[in-house]
Amino acid sequence: MSFLRPSLRGATKERRSNPLRLSKIPTDCFVVPLGLLAMTCSEGLIQRFPKPFFLFIILALISGSALAQTEEKITIGVGLSYSPFAVPGDDGGHFGTAGMTNFFVPMQFGPYIRFEPELGLYFKSYQEQAVDSSGPVKDTFQRNADQQIVRAGFGVFYTKQVDSVFQFGIGARLGILSSEYEMHQSRASVQDTDIHYGVFYLGGAFTVEYFVSKHFSIGGELQFIHYSFGAPLITVGTSNPLSGYGALNTPEQDVWSTNEVLSARFWF
Repeated sequence: MSFLRPSLRGATKERRSNPLRLSKIPTDCFVVPLGLLAMTCSEGLIQRFPKPFFLFIILALISGSALAQTEEKITIGVGLSYSPFAVPGDDGGHFGTAGMTNFFVPMQFGPYIRFEPELGLYFKSYQEQAVDSSGPVKDTFQRNADQQIVRAGFGVFYTKQVDSVFQFGIGARLGILSSEYEMHQSRASVQDTDIHYGVFYLGGAFTVEYFVSKHFSIGGELQFIHYSFGAPLITVGTSNPLSGYGALNTPEQDVWSTNEVLSARFWF
């Protein structure tokens, strides 16, 4: 789907002649990316955001506002991306033992600028036998566990069309990974537990895309990403949710890693 962003010139004159028609005039706006909105809801991670993160957010907002003021051809699509590897540095497997499949919405502003918000989801429910050692005799009981993993972020790229079928781009991606475990005990003497893990990621990316047709393309992406792991947030029963923050078993850490990502896009 391709269209031109309209201009608001003449809106004042339109209002004087027929005020009821002003509502029909479309206006430009900049929508807050899904990844940025999700980051504001992640308690405890904001304190660990490095300074380049805030600079990147400012640049993204400025570039988005500038694009909204120009008449650029905008092409929108939908896509899937898959990384075959687990999150680097996640030794405990809190974010899955393999890579996630993400949904994203590529938006091409003219021939050179691309903006891609992305979202990945993973849900798992299972039952297991746990040991109750609180009494004089150890006993087993059933425990129900739920896990939810959410990945939300976005990328900004400078793109270049080499010929009619090949395109490359260079830019950056950033976002958060959130993993939450909820363990519900079937025994009243054992309290329920909720553990929340969080990771902030930021880094550069180089992408190559091959257009099979006008509306479908496949590609690959090489990333160099910095992962910042926060200490887990642990809630036991009805206790203070910050009681487990900074647990010694899972210390804060920073990891740099190269990643490979495969992707497919359908353009409207």
